[in-house]
Amino acid sequence: MMRINRPINALVVVTLSLAACGTGDTLAPPDGVNDNDPLIQISSEGGFVPVEYHLSRGPTFTVTQGGRFIYPSATTLEFPGKLVQPFFEAQLDDAQMAKIRDILEEMGIAEFVDGSDNSVTNVADASTEVIKYWDETGAHRYSVYALGITDQSTEPATIAFAELFDYLHELAGSTNGTAYEADEIRIVARVYRGGFDPQFEDRRDWPLTGENPDDWDVFTTIGEETWTCKVFEASLLQTFADAKQTTVWAHPTESADAENFQLLVRTLHPGEDGCDL
Repeated sequence: MMRINRPINALVVVTLSLAACGTGDTLAPPDGVNDNDPLIQISSEGGFVPVEYHLSRGPTFTVTQGGRFIYPSATTLEFPGKLVQPFFEAQLDDAQMAKIRDILEEMGIAEFVDGSDNSVTNVADASTEVIKYWDETGAHRYSVYALGITDQSTEPATIAFAELFDYLHELAGSTNGTAYEADEIRIVARVYRGGFDPQFEDRRDWPLTGENPDDWDVFTTIGEETWTCKVFEASLLQTFADAKQTTVWAHPTESADAENFQLLVRTLHPGEDGCDL
């Protein structure tokens, strides 16, 4: 069933639609925003994967108002994989940005506050792809369950979203980017109670002097398990350069015993709100 929340005032809709088209110069951001402010961001939610999968991964794609394109690096078959997922970034040209803006206009993304398309009913345990679009009025959101898995949806916004999704994948595969340099990283922690294959488990000393995850903000609670979160400067990233997804960190306690934690570390993209879900 398609659910769309649209602004009531028709003049607002017209204004938002014009903003999605740009201002003539395709790389010029709308009034009141900067080149490094986000234009769009696409992320995956849900699906039949462990909770750690989404908590440790960043957005699939981010494009800023000035044309910075941030995308994940190629995935290797290494196991256990690296703790921190690497991203690349590249500068898109006028033609590429114009095409992105044209598809956004076709999609009508600026008309949505929080729209969704859940019309696919014959696919189980798929993820939901979410696009956020920013203009001078704020963020607009549209989500599609099982995007691209079937052609079941006939919604124009979903068809345009699938076109944009494919185009960004094409750009990621053909663009020579450089390592993405973030300003901040997010660390999510939980008490480790086992679960890794012993032959892959990697125990290390606590890497964050003076930091206790018990004092961080509660990020999410799943059953009886609580994940806490804190944002740090990206200069700390080097601390985790050779850590693995199966690394366990021993936090010292007052009794000299150690409480073990699993840490999920990732870079933050423009437009993300740190420890907000």
